[in-house]
Amino acid sequence: MKVLFTTFAANAHFYNLVPMAWALRAAGHDVRVAAQPDLADSIVRAGLPAVEVGPVLDLGGRSGKVQERPTGKTVFDYEFDITETRAERLTPDYVRGVFSTWCSIALDELSQDAALDDLVGFARSWKPDLVVWDALTYMGPIAARACGAAHVRMLFGLDHWARMRGLFTELCGAGGADPMAEWLSGKLERYGCVFDEELVLGQRTLDPLPPWTRFPVGVDYLPVRHVPYNGPSTVPSWLSEPPARRRVCVTLGMSRRDLWGDDQFSAEDLFAAVADLDIEVIATLTARQAESASAVPENVRLFDFVPLDALLPTCAAVIHHGGAGTLGNAVVHGVPQLVIPGNLWDKAGLADLLAGQGAGLVLEHDQVTAEQLRTQLLRLLDEPSFATSAEKARAQVLEAPAPAGIVPELERLVSGQPFTPGAGAR
Repeated sequence: MKVLFTTFAANAHFYNLVPMAWALRAAGHDVRVAAQPDLADSIVRAGLPAVEVGPVLDLGGRSGKVQERPTGKTVFDYEFDITETRAERLTPDYVRGVFSTWCSIALDELSQDAALDDLVGFARSWKPDLVVWDALTYMGPIAARACGAAHVRMLFGLDHWARMRGLFTELCGAGGADPMAEWLSGKLERYGCVFDEELVLGQRTLDPLPPWTRFPVGVDYLPVRHVPYNGPSTVPSWLSEPPARRRVCVTLGMSRRDLWGDDQFSAEDLFAAVADLDIEVIATLTARQAESASAVPENVRLFDFVPLDALLPTCAAVIHHGGAGTLGNAVVHGVPQLVIPGNLWDKAGLADLLAGQGAGLVLEHDQVTAEQLRTQLLRLLDEPSFATSAEKARAQVLEAPAPAGIVPELERLVSGQPFTPGAGAR
Protein backbone atom coordinates (compact mmCIF):
# COMPACT_ATOMS: atom_id res chain seq x y z
CA MET A 1 0.00 0.00 0.00
CA LYS A 2 0.99 3.65 -0.34
CA VAL A 3 1.53 5.51 2.93
CA LEU A 4 1.90 9.28 3.21
CA PHE A 5 3.40 10.68 6.41
CA THR A 6 3.08 14.39 7.12
CA THR A 7 4.31 16.80 9.76
CA PHE A 8 5.11 20.47 10.03
CA ALA A 9 8.77 21.43 9.68
CA ALA A 10 10.20 20.60 13.12
CA ASN A 11 12.85 17.92 13.55
CA ALA A 12 11.54 16.70 16.89
CA HIS A 13 8.11 15.98 15.41
CA PHE A 14 9.57 14.33 12.30
CA TYR A 15 12.02 12.17 14.28
CA ASN A 16 9.05 10.81 16.22
CA LEU A 17 7.59 9.48 12.93
CA VAL A 18 10.74 7.90 11.49
CA PRO A 19 10.64 4.44 13.15
CA MET A 20 7.01 3.92 12.07
CA ALA A 21 7.78 5.09 8.54
CA TRP A 22 10.68 2.67 8.29
CA ALA A 23 8.62 -0.20 9.73
CA LEU A 24 6.10 0.28 6.94
CA ARG A 25 8.80 0.63 4.31
CA ALA A 26 10.60 -2.49 5.57
CA ALA A 27 7.29 -4.35 5.30
CA GLY A 28 7.25 -3.56 1.58
CA HIS A 29 4.98 -0.52 1.54
CA ASP A 30 5.63 2.63 -0.50
CA VAL A 31 6.29 5.56 1.87
CA ARG A 32 6.51 9.32 1.30
CA VAL A 33 6.99 12.10 3.87
CA ALA A 34 5.46 15.52 3.17
CA ALA A 35 6.45 18.70 4.98
CA GLN A 36 7.54 22.28 4.32
CA PRO A 37 10.86 22.60 2.43
CA ASP A 38 12.91 23.37 5.56
CA LEU A 39 12.44 19.75 6.68
CA ALA A 40 13.38 18.15 3.36
CA ASP A 41 17.05 17.64 4.24
CA SER A 42 16.18 15.87 7.51
CA ILE A 43 13.72 13.60 5.69
CA VAL A 44 16.25 12.65 3.02
CA ARG A 45 19.00 12.09 5.61
CA ALA A 46 16.65 9.67 7.36
CA GLY A 47 16.57 7.64 4.14
CA LEU A 48 12.99 8.53 3.27
CA PRO A 49 11.55 10.22 0.16
CA ALA A 50 10.60 13.84 0.80
CA VAL A 51 7.66 15.74 -0.69
CA GLU A 52 7.98 19.52 -0.26
CA VAL A 53 4.72 21.39 0.29
CA GLY A 54 4.19 25.13 0.60
CA PRO A 55 6.84 27.75 1.39
CA VAL A 56 9.53 27.49 4.05
CA LEU A 57 7.91 27.52 7.51
CA ASP A 58 10.93 28.83 9.48
CA LEU A 59 9.29 28.07 12.81
CA GLY A 60 12.45 29.04 14.70
CA GLY A 61 12.50 32.46 13.07
CA ARG A 62 8.81 32.97 13.71
CA SER A 63 9.27 32.03 17.36
CA GLY A 64 12.18 34.43 17.72
CA LYS A 65 10.19 37.31 16.27
CA VAL A 66 7.31 36.65 18.64
CA GLN A 67 9.65 36.55 21.64
CA GLU A 68 11.26 39.84 20.57
CA ARG A 69 7.95 41.72 20.60
CA PRO A 70 7.17 43.30 23.99
CA THR A 71 3.52 42.26 23.74
CA GLY A 72 4.10 39.14 21.65
CA LYS A 73 2.33 35.99 22.75
CA THR A 74 2.42 32.37 21.70
CA VAL A 75 -0.35 29.86 22.33
CA PHE A 76 1.49 28.90 25.50
CA ASP A 77 1.10 32.40 26.94
CA TYR A 78 -2.60 32.94 26.28
CA GLU A 79 -5.31 32.75 28.91
CA PHE A 80 -6.67 29.52 27.40
CA ASP A 81 -4.13 26.77 28.07
CA ILE A 82 -4.75 23.41 26.40
CA THR A 83 -2.81 21.66 29.17
CA GLU A 84 -5.05 23.09 31.90
CA THR A 85 -6.37 20.33 34.19
CA ARG A 86 -7.84 22.20 37.16
CA ALA A 87 -11.57 21.43 37.24
CA GLU A 88 -12.52 24.88 38.51
CA ARG A 89 -10.91 26.48 35.46
CA LEU A 90 -12.45 24.16 32.88
CA THR A 91 -15.75 25.94 32.25
CA PRO A 92 -17.54 25.71 28.88
CA ASP A 93 -16.27 29.16 27.92
CA TYR A 94 -12.72 28.23 28.85
CA VAL A 95 -12.74 24.98 26.87
CA ARG A 96 -14.25 26.73 23.84
CA GLY A 97 -11.59 29.43 24.20
CA VAL A 98 -8.85 26.78 24.08
CA PHE A 99 -9.99 25.58 20.66
CA SER A 100 -10.54 29.11 19.38
CA THR A 101 -7.01 30.12 20.40
CA TRP A 102 -5.24 27.02 19.15
CA CYS A 103 -7.06 26.85 15.82
CA SER A 104 -6.58 30.51 14.99
CA ILE A 105 -2.93 30.67 16.06
CA ALA A 106 -1.13 27.32 16.20
CA LEU A 107 -2.97 25.14 13.71
CA ASP A 108 -3.37 27.88 11.13
CA GLU A 109 0.35 28.65 11.41
CA LEU A 110 1.37 25.00 10.93
CA SER A 111 -1.16 24.18 8.18
CA GLN A 112 -0.98 27.23 5.96
CA ASP A 113 -3.16 27.29 2.87
CA ALA A 114 -0.27 27.12 0.39
CA ALA A 115 1.17 24.01 2.06
CA LEU A 116 -2.28 22.48 2.34
CA ASP A 117 -3.02 23.09 -1.35
CA ASP A 118 0.25 21.41 -2.31
CA LEU A 119 -0.36 18.46 0.01
CA VAL A 120 -3.90 17.88 -1.24
CA GLY A 121 -2.71 18.18 -4.83
CA PHE A 122 0.01 15.58 -4.22
CA ALA A 123 -2.36 13.25 -2.33
CA ARG A 124 -4.95 13.38 -5.11
CA SER A 125 -2.26 12.63 -7.68
CA TRP A 126 -0.33 9.93 -5.77
CA LYS A 127 -3.46 8.42 -4.15
CA PRO A 128 -2.12 7.09 -0.82
CA ASP A 129 -4.05 4.33 0.93
CA LEU A 130 -3.09 5.65 4.36
CA VAL A 131 -2.06 9.02 5.79
CA VAL A 132 -0.11 9.07 9.08
CA TRP A 133 -0.09 12.56 10.55
CA ASP A 134 1.71 14.25 13.40
CA ALA A 135 -0.92 15.14 16.00
CA LEU A 136 -0.52 18.90 15.45
CA THR A 137 -0.40 18.72 11.65
CA TYR A 138 -4.01 18.96 10.56
CA MET A 139 -2.98 19.09 6.93
CA GLY A 140 -2.93 15.31 7.31
CA PRO A 141 -6.57 14.46 7.95
CA ILE A 142 -7.71 17.15 5.51
CA ALA A 143 -5.58 15.66 2.73
CA ALA A 144 -6.75 12.16 3.66
CA ARG A 145 -10.38 13.19 3.36
CA ALA A 146 -9.71 15.02 0.09
CA CYS A 147 -8.16 11.93 -1.51
CA GLY A 148 -10.25 9.24 0.22
CA ALA A 149 -7.45 7.67 2.28
CA ALA A 150 -7.59 6.12 5.74
CA HIS A 151 -5.73 8.17 8.34
CA VAL A 152 -4.14 7.83 11.79
CA ARG A 153 -2.66 10.33 14.22
CA MET A 154 0.80 9.85 15.71
CA LEU A 155 1.13 11.38 19.18
CA PHE A 156 4.28 13.30 20.08
CA GLY A 157 3.42 13.74 23.76
CA LEU A 158 0.46 13.75 26.12
CA ASP A 159 -2.87 13.67 24.31
CA HIS A 160 -4.21 16.98 25.59
CA TRP A 161 -6.06 17.45 22.32
CA ALA A 162 -8.26 14.38 22.88
CA ARG A 163 -8.70 15.21 26.56
CA MET A 164 -9.83 18.75 25.80
CA ARG A 165 -12.04 17.62 22.90
CA GLY A 166 -13.79 15.20 25.24
CA LEU A 167 -14.39 18.03 27.69
CA PHE A 168 -15.76 20.19 24.88
CA THR A 169 -18.26 17.49 23.94
CA GLU A 170 -19.24 16.98 27.57
CA LEU A 171 -19.52 20.64 28.60
CA CYS A 172 -20.60 22.39 25.41
CA GLY A 173 -22.76 19.73 23.80
CA ALA A 174 -24.19 20.28 20.34
CA GLY A 175 -25.16 23.90 20.87
CA GLY A 176 -23.09 27.03 20.40
CA ALA A 177 -19.91 27.69 18.50
CA ASP A 178 -17.45 24.90 17.80
CA PRO A 179 -14.17 26.60 16.81
CA MET A 180 -12.49 23.33 15.84
CA ALA A 181 -15.33 22.28 13.53
CA GLU A 182 -15.50 25.79 12.06
CA TRP A 183 -11.75 25.93 11.40
CA LEU A 184 -11.64 22.49 9.79
CA SER A 185 -14.80 23.17 7.78
CA GLY A 186 -13.24 26.29 6.30
CA LYS A 187 -10.20 24.30 5.17
CA LEU A 188 -12.25 21.34 3.88
CA GLU A 189 -14.58 23.51 1.79
CA ARG A 190 -11.62 24.43 -0.42
CA TYR A 191 -11.60 20.82 -1.64
CA GLY A 192 -15.32 20.06 -1.69
CA CYS A 193 -15.25 18.12 1.58
CA VAL A 194 -17.27 18.41 4.80
CA PHE A 195 -16.36 18.14 8.45
CA ASP A 196 -17.06 15.24 10.76
CA GLU A 197 -15.63 14.38 14.16
CA GLU A 198 -13.36 11.65 12.80
CA LEU A 199 -11.10 14.38 11.42
CA VAL A 200 -10.29 15.73 14.89
CA LEU A 201 -8.64 12.62 16.35
CA GLY A 202 -8.14 10.32 13.37
CA GLN A 203 -9.47 6.83 12.77
CA ARG A 204 -6.80 5.47 15.10
CA THR A 205 -4.12 7.03 17.27
CA LEU A 206 -0.58 5.70 17.50
CA ASP A 207 0.81 6.35 20.98
CA PRO A 208 4.55 5.85 21.57
CA LEU A 209 4.44 7.02 25.20
CA PRO A 210 4.44 4.79 28.30
CA PRO A 211 1.02 3.50 29.40
CA TRP A 212 1.01 5.62 32.56
CA THR A 213 0.90 8.80 30.47
CA ARG A 214 -2.42 7.98 28.78
CA PHE A 215 -5.59 9.92 29.65
CA PRO A 216 -8.84 7.92 30.02
CA VAL A 217 -10.50 9.55 27.00
CA GLY A 218 -12.05 6.64 25.09
CA VAL A 219 -9.76 6.94 22.05
CA ASP A 220 -8.84 3.91 19.90
CA TYR A 221 -5.16 3.99 20.84
CA LEU A 222 -2.61 1.73 19.22
CA PRO A 223 0.23 1.67 21.76
CA VAL A 224 3.58 1.34 20.02
CA ARG A 225 7.00 1.02 21.59
CA HIS A 226 9.11 4.16 21.53
CA VAL A 227 12.09 3.43 19.28
CA PRO A 228 14.63 6.25 19.62
CA TYR A 229 15.72 8.03 16.48
CA ASN A 230 18.18 10.86 17.11
CA GLY A 231 18.84 11.90 13.53
CA PRO A 232 21.91 11.24 11.35
CA SER A 233 24.78 10.58 13.73
CA THR A 234 28.11 8.88 14.29
CA VAL A 235 28.65 7.02 17.55
CA PRO A 236 31.80 8.40 19.20
CA SER A 237 34.54 5.81 19.78
CA TRP A 238 34.86 6.78 23.44
CA LEU A 239 31.37 5.39 24.10
CA SER A 240 32.69 1.86 23.54
CA GLU A 241 34.76 2.16 26.73
CA PRO A 242 32.96 1.82 30.09
CA PRO A 243 33.02 5.10 32.05
CA ALA A 244 35.54 5.26 34.89
CA ARG A 245 33.02 7.11 37.04
CA ARG A 246 29.25 7.32 37.16
CA ARG A 247 28.17 9.19 34.04
CA VAL A 248 25.45 11.86 33.88
CA CYS A 249 24.01 13.22 30.64
CA VAL A 250 22.77 16.81 30.35
CA THR A 251 20.63 17.86 27.38
CA LEU A 252 18.22 20.70 26.76
CA GLY A 253 16.51 19.06 23.80
CA MET A 254 16.14 19.58 20.08
CA SER A 255 13.08 21.85 20.06
CA ARG A 256 14.63 24.28 22.51
CA ARG A 257 17.83 24.34 20.49
CA ASP A 258 16.14 24.59 17.08
CA LEU A 259 13.02 26.62 17.78
CA TRP A 260 12.61 28.37 21.10
CA GLY A 261 16.06 29.64 22.01
CA ASP A 262 15.70 30.28 25.74
CA ASP A 263 17.08 27.84 28.33
CA GLN A 264 15.59 26.70 31.62
CA PHE A 265 18.83 26.93 33.62
CA SER A 266 22.33 28.26 33.14
CA ALA A 267 25.46 26.27 32.46
CA GLU A 268 27.08 28.21 35.32
CA ASP A 269 24.61 26.71 37.82
CA LEU A 270 25.04 23.25 36.33
CA PHE A 271 28.83 23.35 36.44
CA ALA A 272 28.86 24.70 39.98
CA ALA A 273 26.54 21.87 41.05
CA VAL A 274 28.73 19.06 39.73
CA ALA A 275 32.27 20.48 39.91
CA ASP A 276 33.40 18.57 43.01
CA LEU A 277 31.35 15.40 42.52
CA ASP A 278 32.99 12.10 41.65
CA ILE A 279 31.06 11.77 38.40
CA GLU A 280 31.57 12.37 34.69
CA VAL A 281 29.14 14.80 33.05
CA ILE A 282 28.48 14.67 29.31
CA ALA A 283 26.78 17.96 28.47
CA THR A 284 25.33 18.21 24.97
CA LEU A 285 25.20 21.99 24.78
CA THR A 286 25.70 24.43 21.95
CA ALA A 287 28.41 27.06 22.23
CA ARG A 288 25.70 29.62 23.01
CA GLN A 289 24.27 27.46 25.79
CA ALA A 290 27.69 26.90 27.36
CA GLU A 291 28.93 30.49 27.10
CA SER A 292 27.21 31.60 30.32
CA ALA A 293 29.73 29.58 32.34
CA SER A 294 32.96 31.22 33.43
CA ALA A 295 34.84 27.91 33.45
CA VAL A 296 34.26 24.25 32.63
CA PRO A 297 35.06 21.84 35.50
CA GLU A 298 37.48 18.94 34.99
CA ASN A 299 34.67 16.37 35.22
CA VAL A 300 32.49 17.97 32.52
CA ARG A 301 32.88 17.13 28.84
CA LEU A 302 31.12 19.42 26.37
CA PHE A 303 29.75 18.19 23.05
CA ASP A 304 27.48 19.93 20.59
CA PHE A 305 25.73 16.62 19.88
CA VAL A 306 25.91 13.00 20.97
CA PRO A 307 23.14 10.55 19.97
CA LEU A 308 21.14 9.89 23.13
CA ASP A 309 20.33 6.35 22.05
CA ALA A 310 24.05 5.56 22.20
CA LEU A 311 24.92 7.73 25.21
CA LEU A 312 22.13 6.93 27.67
CA PRO A 313 22.90 3.21 28.12
CA THR A 314 26.21 4.29 29.67
CA CYS A 315 24.59 6.79 32.07
CA ALA A 316 23.49 6.57 35.68
CA ALA A 317 21.23 9.64 35.34
CA VAL A 318 20.11 12.29 32.88
CA ILE A 319 19.21 15.95 33.42
CA HIS A 320 16.89 17.38 30.78
CA HIS A 321 14.11 19.77 29.82
CA GLY A 322 11.15 17.36 29.83
CA GLY A 323 10.59 16.82 26.12
CA ALA A 324 8.73 13.62 25.22
CA GLY A 325 11.51 12.42 22.92
CA THR A 326 14.23 12.79 25.55
CA LEU A 327 12.01 11.33 28.25
CA GLY A 328 11.14 8.40 25.97
CA ASN A 329 14.82 7.77 25.22
CA ALA A 330 15.63 7.69 28.94
CA VAL A 331 12.69 5.41 29.80
CA VAL A 332 13.65 2.94 27.05
CA HIS A 333 17.13 2.70 28.54
CA GLY A 334 16.01 2.62 32.19
CA VAL A 335 17.85 5.80 33.23
CA PRO A 336 16.66 7.87 36.25
CA GLN A 337 15.78 11.42 35.21
CA LEU A 338 16.01 14.89 36.72
CA VAL A 339 13.55 17.00 34.75
CA ILE A 340 13.51 20.79 34.64
CA PRO A 341 10.37 21.30 32.55
CA GLY A 342 9.48 24.32 30.48
CA ASN A 343 5.98 25.55 29.59
CA LEU A 344 5.68 23.96 26.14
CA TRP A 345 2.68 21.64 25.71
CA ASP A 346 3.15 18.75 28.13
CA LYS A 347 6.59 18.99 29.68
CA ALA A 348 5.44 19.76 33.23
CA GLY A 349 2.73 17.11 33.08
CA LEU A 350 5.10 14.46 31.74
CA ALA A 351 7.64 15.29 34.42
CA ASP A 352 5.05 14.90 37.18
CA LEU A 353 3.86 11.56 35.76
CA LEU A 354 7.44 10.30 35.62
CA ALA A 355 8.03 11.37 39.22
CA GLY A 356 4.80 9.58 40.17
CA GLN A 357 6.36 6.37 38.84
CA GLY A 358 9.35 6.93 41.11
CA ALA A 359 11.68 7.02 38.08
CA GLY A 360 12.70 10.65 38.35
CA LEU A 361 12.59 13.98 40.13
CA VAL A 362 11.24 17.37 39.06
CA LEU A 363 12.87 20.72 39.65
CA GLU A 364 10.86 23.76 38.57
CA HIS A 365 12.93 26.10 36.43
CA ASP A 366 12.32 29.08 38.72
CA GLN A 367 13.78 27.04 41.62
CA VAL A 368 16.98 26.05 39.85
CA THR A 369 20.13 26.85 41.77
CA ALA A 370 23.46 25.07 41.90
CA GLU A 371 22.59 23.77 45.37
CA GLN A 372 19.20 22.40 44.28
CA LEU A 373 20.68 20.77 41.19
CA ARG A 374 23.36 19.10 43.28
CA THR A 375 20.93 17.89 45.94
CA GLN A 376 18.46 16.38 43.47
CA LEU A 377 21.14 14.80 41.31
CA LEU A 378 22.76 13.12 44.30
CA ARG A 379 19.38 11.69 45.26
CA LEU A 380 19.01 10.15 41.82
CA LEU A 381 22.51 8.71 41.95
CA ASP A 382 22.60 7.50 45.54
CA GLU A 383 19.06 6.31 46.30
CA PRO A 384 18.57 2.85 44.70
CA SER A 385 14.78 3.25 44.40
CA PHE A 386 15.13 5.56 41.39
CA ALA A 387 17.13 3.04 39.36
CA THR A 388 14.72 0.28 40.37
CA SER A 389 11.69 2.32 39.31
CA ALA A 390 13.39 3.39 36.07
CA GLU A 391 13.99 -0.26 35.20
CA LYS A 392 10.35 -1.06 35.98
CA ALA A 393 9.23 1.78 33.66
CA ARG A 394 11.51 0.38 30.96
CA ALA A 395 9.94 -3.07 31.28
CA GLN A 396 6.46 -1.55 30.87
CA VAL A 397 7.51 0.23 27.68
CA LEU A 398 8.93 -2.96 26.21
CA GLU A 399 5.54 -4.66 26.61
CA ALA A 400 4.18 -2.55 23.75
CA PRO A 401 4.78 -3.85 20.22
CA ALA A 402 7.61 -2.38 18.19
CA PRO A 403 6.55 -0.38 15.10
CA ALA A 404 6.84 -3.50 12.95
CA GLY A 405 4.20 -5.14 15.13
CA ILE A 406 1.73 -2.35 14.37
CA VAL A 407 2.01 -2.66 10.58
CA PRO A 408 -0.58 -5.49 10.32
CA GLU A 409 -3.11 -3.39 12.25
CA LEU A 410 -2.61 -0.49 9.85
CA GLU A 411 -3.03 -2.86 6.92
CA ARG A 412 -6.31 -4.07 8.43
CA LEU A 413 -7.49 -0.47 8.83
CA VAL A 414 -6.85 0.26 5.16
CA SER A 415 -8.62 -2.93 4.07
CA GLY A 416 -11.67 -1.99 6.14
CA GLN A 417 -11.33 -4.74 8.73
CA PRO A 418 -12.43 -3.93 12.28
CA PHE A 419 -10.14 -2.72 15.03
CA THR A 420 -8.41 -5.67 16.71
CA PRO A 421 -8.98 -5.76 20.48
CA GLY A 422 -5.68 -5.97 22.32
CA ALA A 423 -3.68 -4.77 19.31
CA GLY A 424 -1.53 -2.82 21.74
CA ALA A 425 -0.41 -5.98 23.47
CA ARG A 426 2.85 -7.65 22.51
